[in-house]
Order: sequence, then C-alpha cells, then structure tokens
Amino acid sequence: MVRPICPHVLHALALLALLVLLAACGSTPGPRTSPTPTTSSAAAADPLVYAAALVASTNEARDVEGLPALAVSECAERAAADRAQALVGEQELEHAPLDGVLRDCAPSAKAAENLSRATAPAADVVDAWLGSPGHRDNLLDPDLREVGVACVEDAGRLLCAQVFLGP
Repeated sequence: MVRPICPHVLHALALLALLVLLAACGSTPGPRTSPTPTTSSAAAADPLVYAAALVASTNEARDVEGLPALAVSECAERAAADRAQALVGEQELEHAPLDGVLRDCAPSAKAAENLSRATAPAADVVDAWLGSPGHRDNLLDPDLREVGVACVEDAGRLLCAQVFLGP
C-alpha cells in the first residue's frame, strides 16, 4: 500500500527545490533577544530542509492573516547565511543593524530579521516568533515581500536567520 504524502511535506519539498536552485542574498530597531523554543524533535534536521520549512511555515502564518506569501530572495538568503554564520557560538542571539542588507539588496528600502536557535520543529519556531511582538511584526508586515532563511548547526541545535526585504 502506498501512503499519500502530506501536502505540507510536498510544499516544504517544493520550497527546498526552489532554495537549492536559487542558493549558490526600515531596519529592525535595536537589539532584541530572539525566542528559543525548547520543544525537541528537529535537532538532526538538514539545515536546507529546515530553512525551507521555516519559509513554508512563515507563509502559512501570513496566509492565515490574509497576507500574500513571501517570495524567496537570493540576496536575503545570502544575508541570512552571513548572519547565521556570524552568530555561531554566541551566547545570545542579538539583532544587528541591517544597513548593509539594504545596501547589498537594493532597491529594497526596508529590511527586518528574525533569529532562532532551536531543536523544535519549524512550525513551533514560527509560533514562538508569532508570540513575540517584534518578531510577529516582521512576519506579518504587509510591506515585507521577500524572505531568505539560512540555518547552520550550533551546539547541537540549528541556528537560523530569517531576513525580510520590502520595497
């Protein structure tokens, strides 16, 4: 008997394929500490698959709010990869100014960032971000139209940066 594949898994796989094809790139005010969900289950996840699942879960949250899906941006992905790598080994996940992202990803006029270091499923990370006012604002900002997510292994968890861009 063949078991059907869950539509969410198919969506995540499609996003992963898109990320693989694309991968080879108002600032968020002040430093904020990102939420770190404690639910365990995704510690051994592939960073690319996990990043694609974060994009899919983010777009599902936007859909629930009647907002359009975010397009994946190569420039935002490069910025997210740089941010994630820079945070490996850091005790706290602190947001940095996004002036360089705006310069590198012109003509974008607005950028925002969410960070996570977790072993939780991607949907739980997005739920944690939705529970944090600043991170929720980034996820649901109708002016933000593009996203890039990158994840790297850090101390047995995945450290992920999500960078948003808007016109």
